[in-house]
Amino acid sequence: MIGAAGARRAVTAIVIGLVVGVGFGLRSTDPAQADAPLEAARQQGLASAAANASQALASMSRVLADAIDHARRGSALTVAGDQPPAPQLQAAADVLATGAETADAARRAIDRLAGTVAAVAPGTPVPALAYGGPDLLLMAAGLRSGMDAATLFVARRHATQAVVGALAEAAQALDDDLPAAAIQGLDQATAPLALLDAWESAPPLFGYWLRVTRELLDAARGIATATIAGDPAAQRAAGERYATAADAARGADNALAVTLSEEGAAVSGVQLVRLADAAGAVADELAAVQKLTDGGS
Repeated sequence: MIGAAGARRAVTAIVIGLVVGVGFGLRSTDPAQADAPLEAARQQGLASAAANASQALASMSRVLADAIDHARRGSALTVAGDQPPAPQLQAAADVLATGAETADAARRAIDRLAGTVAAVAPGTPVPALAYGGPDLLLMAAGLRSGMDAATLFVARRHATQAVVGALAEAAQALDDDLPAAAIQGLDQATAPLALLDAWESAPPLFGYWLRVTRELLDAARGIATATIAGDPAAQRAAGERYATAADAARGADNALAVTLSEEGAAVSGVQLVRLADAAGAVADELAAVQKLTDGGS
């Protein structure tokens, strides 16, 4: 009886050992499969962090797109000179200032995502967001400081138009043999010329236009003055000066057009470039986050 009982206990031990051994043998060495519920929770946390980061980046992208839209309009108005550019540049600055918290929220979401990735998928790169609230506030300040420059540039554009208009009025008066009216027309160029003369860092092409235009104005005044004085010799000399300046006027007008186009674009162009760089960086970050949620494909 004792022998039989011992034999049964031995068989039972063998069977239990086999069952336990089979159980351990079937358990995967992969931790994800070894503890599926925990891994599922980890992956869910990663997906949630990535979704939050995507939403935050999308919000920041909209802020930058809105600011860029206003800044582009302001830049276009600066170049065209038809309407004041300041309101659009101010609107762009206001959008950035208001969106600073959105940018900070995006940066916090990216930081949380990076921490989650480090825990769930170590070694997976998560690019850091290069722009935050302070960066948007700096760009807003740049746009505001550029408003005065844009307004002054438009005033200079209007001044060039006023000078050309005064010269055209004087030339028409001289053709109509109205020298006194010609002088009155030329006097209208005095104030806008003063504004243009105050442009200390004016581009060389603008300086060329200004010299030729002054020569035309002075020659036209000489013709009018000589006509009133009844001095044919002075009238002929002034007429020759006017003809020489008129030959150079076409090139001078082209120089003015180039200057106004380039300088107008430069006034707000720097801030536009910064905004575009920021928008590009956010777009790249958003693409990286979306690729992460897609499993890196």
